[in-house]
Amino acid sequence: MNYTSQNKKNKDDMFRTIGIKNVNELFDVIPKDLRAKKLNIEGEKTEQELLNYFSNIASKNKTLVSFRGAGIYDHYIPSLVTEVIGRSEFWTAYTPYQAEASQGTLQTIFEYQSLICAITGLDTSNASLYDGATAAAEAILLSLRVSNRNTILISQALHPEYIQTIKTYLGNSNVKIVIINVSPNGSIKESSVEAVMNDDVAAVIIQSPNYFGIVEDMHALSYVVKRKKSLFIAVINPLSLGIFQAPSEYNADIAVGEGQVLGSHMGFGGVTFGFMAAKKELKWKMPGRIVGQTVDKNNERGFVLTLQSREQHIRREKATSNICTNASLNALAACVFLSGWGDYGFKNLAEVNMSKARYAFDRIKLLDGFSIKFENKIFFNEFVIKTQKSIKRMNEVLLKNNILGPLDLSDMNEFLKNCVLFCVTEQRTKLEIDNLIKILSEI
Repeated sequence: MNYTSQNKKNKDDMFRTIGIKNVNELFDVIPKDLRAKKLNIEGEKTEQELLNYFSNIASKNKTLVSFRGAGIYDHYIPSLVTEVIGRSEFWTAYTPYQAEASQGTLQTIFEYQSLICAITGLDTSNASLYDGATAAAEAILLSLRVSNRNTILISQALHPEYIQTIKTYLGNSNVKIVIINVSPNGSIKESSVEAVMNDDVAAVIIQSPNYFGIVEDMHALSYVVKRKKSLFIAVINPLSLGIFQAPSEYNADIAVGEGQVLGSHMGFGGVTFGFMAAKKELKWKMPGRIVGQTVDKNNERGFVLTLQSREQHIRREKATSNICTNASLNALAACVFLSGWGDYGFKNLAEVNMSKARYAFDRIKLLDGFSIKFENKIFFNEFVIKTQKSIKRMNEVLLKNNILGPLDLSDMNEFLKNCVLFCVTEQRTKLEIDNLIKILSEI
C-alpha cells in the first residue's frame, strides 16, 4: 500500500489550489448512502494496523455476477496477461517521444499493431487511442481530412456515448451530422442509408454488433456507401471477429472500437484503449503514432516511431490529432491476450460468448412477462428483451441476489420503452444463467 503523509498546511494549500474548502467536498459526487460513515484512522497506527483496518472495510464490498455490458464487458483475463504487463519494464503508460527510444516498448507496440491488422484485415494500425469513443471521433476527423466533404452519417444504433463524443468533437465546426434511424428490427437498412446519401457525405459510421448486440449486414451497407465514393467506418467489438467477417472483407476503409475486451479489467468504468486500423492509402492521415520495423547498419531488426504527426511535432493546424499519447499498457495487454489465445482459441472464445448469450436469450424469452424485441436477428453477446415487469424492481431484486442486472433502455427513446439490454460473456456459467432465470421467473 502506498502511503504519503500530508500535514494540515499541505492539505489546505491543495484545497485552495483546486477551489474547495475541505476534503469532504471531493466526495460530493458520490451518493451519501454509498460513502463510508466514518473512518477510524485518527492517531498513530502501524502499517499492519492500517492494512488490516482497510482490508476489513474492503471485505464488505459485494462481488456481483454481471449480466450488463453496453460498452464495457466482464471477460476472463488470463494470468499470462497480468504476468507480462505487471513486469516493471512496463509499469508506465508513457510512450516514447523519440524515434530511437526504448526498443522493447516500440516492439510491443509494433506487435500490437500487427495483431490489430491481422484481426481486422486492414493494412495499417496506429499505436492505440484513449478509448472506443475517441477512436470513433478520430475516424470521423480522418474521413473529413481526406474527403474534403462536409456531412457525416451516423447509425442510431452506434453507442450513444460514441455519438455524443463525435458531436462534441464537431461541435464548433460547420460539419453536418445526420443520424440514420434504426429499423423496427433493431438494425440499419440499406434503404435508410441510401435515402440520406449524397455527394457531400464524407463517411458513414456503422457499429456491428451494434449497441443492441445485433450483427448488421455490413456488406450491403458498405455497397450503398461506396456507390457515392464515401468512406465506410466500421465500429466493431474485436472479440466478435473470431467468428464474423473482418472489416476488410466488406471493404471498410477504417475500423475502430473499444479494446477493453482484449485483456483489460472493468474497474473504474474500464481502464481501456481504443484501436484504429485503416487502408494503406489513409495511413499518412491517421492520428497518433505508428511504429515501424526496420534494420540497423548491422542488418539487425529494429523499431522506430515512423509516424507521429501530432501537435507537439508539427504546426497545430496541420496536426492529425491533439491526442498526445496512447494507452500503451492496455495495448500491450491486448497484444498478450491475442497472442495467448492464438487463432483457434480466439475463434473458440467468440463462439462461447455467442452460444452462452443464445442460451440465456432462449430461456428468458419463454418467461411470463418477457418477450423478444427484435425478431430473427443474429446477435453476439448482447440482446434486447421487452418486459411487462417493473425494470427498477427487477434490478433491485437481482442486486439483492448479488447480480448486476440488465441495462434499462427506456430513457433512450420511446421505441425502447420497457426494454432492457442483457449481456452474457464466457464468464457466466450455466449455473449463474439458470439462477438468473429462476429469479426473473419469481419476480
